[in-house]
Amino acid sequence: MTKALGPWFAVAMAGFMLILAPAVQAQAISGPDAAPHADLYARVKVAGFATPVDIRQSGMKTRVDLTAGGGLQSYIADREKGVLISLTATGQNRLALVFPLDRAEGIVPLPLDLSVLARQATLKVVGASMVSGHPCRLIEFSGYLNQSGMVCASSDNVILQMTQKGRRDALFEVVDLTISRQDPKWFRTPPDYQVAVVPGIGGASGEAGAIEQPQPPGVITKPKKP
Repeated sequence: MTKALGPWFAVAMAGFMLILAPAVQAQAISGPDAAPHADLYARVKVAGFATPVDIRQSGMKTRVDLTAGGGLQSYIADREKGVLISLTATGQNRLALVFPLDRAEGIVPLPLDLSVLARQATLKVVGASMVSGHPCRLIEFSGYLNQSGMVCASSDNVILQMTQKGRRDALFEVVDLTISRQDPKWFRTPPDYQVAVVPGIGGASGEAGAIEQPQPPGVITKPKKP
């Protein structure tokens, strides 16, 4: 599934699968130039992935859908409720693993919001360009995951492309973008998934009771390991 990627990007992707790191402060573009974007759908070409990744965002909720090992893998991060849900579908098997999630803004592997990057890095506008037919501002960044490079952000403050310094190909590039209200169903556990709650990962304090979902039969709660 993956090619050789920079270690920082691989770590970021792995971090999203489990739990997002706490935020750090940095000098950055501020004010309206870095205002957060609310709702969007994006299909993103990611370095090392054979097929594009689908990302949906609504307020403090983010969903990532990708194909891995021949199966569909989905991740729903809900910062308001403090949970991260991993959805795995293989054949007839449907499993939802629920992890606690730090409610604070953190490092994310595909920072589509310029506001997220602005809180983690120093930014400087250096020009203009086009990505997938969308005009965007070229912005140098430094300090994101201790790396530097270039992003191109649309007038809606959506990052359409990110390239690491010294790397020729983009780490990710948005190939399709729709800015609109997202259906709440995308951010809920489907009723045909068996749910397993994994408490206390990384010392976070998410609560399984905050998850919006029908109660399927055979709900499993994994006990803490001593």
